[in-house]
Amino acid sequence: MNGCRLSTAAGLMLLAMCLTACQKSTPAPQQEEPGITAETEIIPEPDAGSEKQQLNVAISTDIAPYVMQNATTGIEVDIATQALPDYKLNFIQMPYAKLQAAVAEDQADLALGVQQFKDVEGIFYSDNFIDFTNAAITKKSAKLKIEKVADLADHKVLTWQDAYRELGPEFEKMFSPDAPQRKNYVEVADQGQQVKQFWEDKAAVIVIDKAIFNAISQATGHKLDEVEYHAIFPQTTYFKANFEEPSVRDAFNAGLQKLCQSGEYAKLLKKYNIDLPGTICDQKSKP
Repeated sequence: MNGCRLSTAAGLMLLAMCLTACQKSTPAPQQEEPGITAETEIIPEPDAGSEKQQLNVAISTDIAPYVMQNATTGIEVDIATQALPDYKLNFIQMPYAKLQAAVAEDQADLALGVQQFKDVEGIFYSDNFIDFTNAAITKKSAKLKIEKVADLADHKVLTWQDAYRELGPEFEKMFSPDAPQRKNYVEVADQGQQVKQFWEDKAAVIVIDKAIFNAISQATGHKLDEVEYHAIFPQTTYFKANFEEPSVRDAFNAGLQKLCQSGEYAKLLKKYNIDLPGTICDQKSKP
C-alpha cells in the first residue's frame, strides 16, 4: 500500500510541474494602447517628398502692372506661378540692375525680367516670357517734336536702369556713359519715381514701357490725354528668366508653351490691361 501512495504522489507532482511549464510558455495577452483597437486604421505619416520644391525667385520692385503689392500679384508673378505649378515660388524683390546677376551671385534660383547680353557659364536662359513696348512720352503742353531717336538730343531724358543698352544702337551711341548727351540722361531705379519726376518736370521726356506709364499715371491721378506717345523705338524689348538649373528652365519653357496654347497668356494680358502689337505667343506659333 505504501508503494501505491508513493507512486500516486509522484504522479501528481509530475502533473503539477507540467502545468506550471505550460503556463510559463504561453505569452500573456498584451494590453491595447488607449484609443487603438484591432479595428483602428493606422494612417501613415505623409511622405515628405510629396511637398513642392521651393525656389527663390528674384523679381523687380513693384512696377504696375508687371509686379504689384510686394510681388503678390502682377502679370510677371502670375506667369511664373502658372508656368511652374509643381514648384513653390518665394519672390525676392530687388532693383532691376541687380536682377541680372542675382542667380550668378547665388541670391536666387531664378530671376525674372532679365536679358541675355552674353552667355554666362552655369546660367541657363529661358525663352522670352514678357515683352515691353517702349515709347518716348512728352507733355502736350511742352510742344516737343520727337519723331526719331536723334530728336532726344538736348532734352532731359528719364529712363530705367541700363536702358541705353536695350533700346537699339542709335540710342546706345547717344546715351552711353562716355557720350556727350549723357549729361541729359537720367536713370531712375524705381519706375514709380521715374513717372513722378516726369509729371513734376515741365519739359522732360520719359522713355518707358507704355503699360507701366499708363498704370502708374492713372493710379496717381494723372490724365493720359495730357501726353503724347512717340513711337521711335520700333522693336519690342523682350525679357527672359534665367536659372541655376537647366531642368527648371526647361519646365518653365514648357509651362509658357502651355499658357500660350491654352489661351491663358492672352487672358493675363487682358486682366492687366496690357495692349501689345504682338506677344511671345506669336513667336511660339511660328515654325
